[in-house]
Amino acid sequence: METAYDFDGYRRLNERKNYRKEVSFSTESMIFPATLKNISMGGALVGTTSIPKIKTGAKIIITIPFANRPGCMKRKALVMWAENNQFGIQFI
Repeated sequence: METAYDFDGYRRLNERKNYRKEVSFSTESMIFPATLKNISMGGALVGTTSIPKIKTGAKIIITIPFANRPGCMKRKALVMWAENNQFGIQFI
């Protein structure tokens, strides 16, 4: 049986952790700065003040710095929802 975690009132399969790091994400044609607000093995919450017209179902690539060492990783993700200068992604 899988364990579900509560985070901000939502039940998740993977535990979410507050992260608060500057990241960037790219669509097919542009790169945008953003802040990663929380992260889990399955996805993340991304905040941005310059959000493009990103829609549910859009595929992006997000660049995330490592928390405890130099460097970063890039992950492909699917936008699950977008509103109020933030959006939720699921890693794919």
